Amino acid sequence: MDAFSLSLTYGINNTKFKTIIITASMVGLFHFFMPLIGNFVGIPLFEYTIIKPKYVLFFVFLLLSIDMFIHFFEEKPKIRVLNVIGTLFFAVSVSFDSFSVGLGLRYIYDNILVALFIFCIISAIFTCMGFWLGKKLSEKIGKYSFLVGSVVLFLYSIWILTK
Repeated sequence: MDAFSLSLTYGINNTKFKTIIITASMVGLFHFFMPLIGNFVGIPLFEYTIIKPKYVLFFVFLLLSIDMFIHFFEEKPKIRVLNVIGTLFFAVSVSFDSFSVGLGLRYIYDNILVALFIFCIISAIFTCMGFWLGKKLSEKIGKYSFLVGSVVLFLYSIWILTK
């Protein structure tokens, strides 16, 4: 869901198809490896720190929401470029909470690699769908798509904090 909502806001900028495929692939890879790492090292890490993934995600999505809201009022909105660093930040930020999925994955399903592969594919598909829907939304309502994206990210950040 977080990959979908963030890709929706980036889709507003009419991102190129190649960039969408690269970003969705990166998100899928991170959704494969983060739970795998979480499965092996996550339990001790969460036991000895006070940092929880939901607080980091809340902060990231809240900042993105505020950024989009500010750009709604600009004459010519800033176009975000998904370069190498931007794509990595995108993939890590939406995959950070999947680290905690790895904590209980072994108890849900015996074959972790099959579950992670399915998780990887579904997250990549949802990322592509978000880009596509953001592009369509931008075509239909223009500049107001920044306002809609801002509201979606804000509500999602609140939802992350309360779950």
